[in-house]
Amino acid sequence: MKSLIIKILSTIISFNCNLSLNLFAQSDSSDRAGIEVLPILSYDTDTKLGYGVKTFFYDQFKTEESFDVLLFNSSGGEQWYKFVFSAPDFESRQGTEFPFALDIMVEYDKWKNYDLYYFDLGPTSDKQTSVEYEDKCIYEFIDSRILVNHAFGKNLTGFIGLKFISLSTYNYERDIRISSSEEIKNPFNEIPSIKYLSTNLNCKWDTRNSYINPSNGYVLEMELEYAPDVFSNRNSFFRQAFITRYFQEIFFRNLIFAGRVMEQILIPESGSSPFLTIPVGGNNTLRGVPVDKFRLTKVFLSNIELRYCFWWRFGLIGGVDIGYGANKDLYPKNTIDWIINPVIGLRLYMDNFIVRADAGFYKNEIGFYLNFGHIY
Repeated sequence: MKSLIIKILSTIISFNCNLSLNLFAQSDSSDRAGIEVLPILSYDTDTKLGYGVKTFFYDQFKTEESFDVLLFNSSGGEQWYKFVFSAPDFESRQGTEFPFALDIMVEYDKWKNYDLYYFDLGPTSDKQTSVEYEDKCIYEFIDSRILVNHAFGKNLTGFIGLKFISLSTYNYERDIRISSSEEIKNPFNEIPSIKYLSTNLNCKWDTRNSYINPSNGYVLEMELEYAPDVFSNRNSFFRQAFITRYFQEIFFRNLIFAGRVMEQILIPESGSSPFLTIPVGGNNTLRGVPVDKFRLTKVFLSNIELRYCFWWRFGLIGGVDIGYGANKDLYPKNTIDWIINPVIGLRLYMDNFIVRADAGFYKNEIGFYLNFGHIY
């Protein structure tokens, strides 16, 4: 509870700082603010005490472009830096027949105390009574993407893109329950890094009335991704994803039902790293579950929220996150158990983005999260 209070207060303080900047930074071509600066002071289950700044520039060159810059550090050892350029901006092109749009994203994320969860699946282990272990390591992640978008109609869009991913882990610290005489292998330490260049194809039918904060509409989306073995390190794979999202105002004004159902399958090259999987857990998938706790090759996720803007730019959400998945190489039963986590949260609705503070309840644990944008 103390952590949640800190999060709420820091969000309110950040809003007050941001408001004074918005008053003098209005864009001429839109009711949206041309510049928004949000100082960050937060507490998060995964990152601990965090500080930084998020800055959003919109339509500064009168082309409806946007620059989104995030700089973040935390006492838990995370360094997170992200840059996104879009022309036209996501919200500006929503529901329009734009001929061409370009998105460029570069992200760097480093954790000095990253948790890796695994089971002892050695030849002498009993899969029925397998123990889950937790090692720590330093984790570095680089994600860079270039996406070329086209609208085939008002609601039908697609993109083709290139994505480069580099992930490395090092300086492993074994679980304190493992004695020096025990031979328990951490499968992630066998191949502790991945690097690949992939091609992405996406097609989407999208009737939402807003990209940033939809209150009506639905999305049917399909995405295909293929990575050849460019770097000769057994990191080739194929991934497909089907995603549906639905938004509808119900019962009374400003009460929004929002739902998402997502299915993904990733087929990696034989002998590839266990990092070449779909990470699940944390603030974007199953809130309450530790970040990236599960690494799966088959995933089903369902997220349901009721969103209510109760005063000015402030809102509340309540909902549930549901998940299930499989990976025969990492889990004793080849699958994980069904996960159903209640979720509550606070929202701050800015002109160009949303600040969200969530609490997710998983088994006997509570996860607190601060991030930007709706989870979907």
